[in-house]
Amino acid sequence: MFAKDRVQVIKRLGLVMAGISAIGILTPPAEATALNQPASSSFPPSAPLQIAQVEGCPKAEMVQSFATANFSIYICKTQEGAIFYRGFSKRNGSQINVMQVTTGDDGTYEATNGNIIYSINPDRLQVRQNGKVILTEAVIK
Repeated sequence: MFAKDRVQVIKRLGLVMAGISAIGILTPPAEATALNQPASSSFPPSAPLQIAQVEGCPKAEMVQSFATANFSIYICKTQEGAIFYRGFSKRNGSQINVMQVTTGDDGTYEATNGNIIYSINPDRLQVRQNGKVILTEAVIK
């Protein structure tokens, strides 16, 4: 009796899920292509699709922005007044948000994320790990 009841529950769940999918709450069927692009799209099938990347300081005030050849960096301020660092890679779209930020008199912001320190000022971006410089790039904007 238990198995029969379980089968009926699964069937009902399947019908409910099919109904939800039909009205668009669930993801589209597997045969749908990314962003409704035709199957002949130029996207390789194994490439990840990035739908949107919001740069700047969404839901926060932008204090300052910087750009290097490979990164966009934003210094942001929350409504509560906390300063944080947002960094975006121009190469792969990855990003980092760091809340531990100190400000120097010379216009340098230092964001500490564990043993990594991101230091940005109008001249350069420098990243140090365990005290060793692992990246330096000139600020171009």
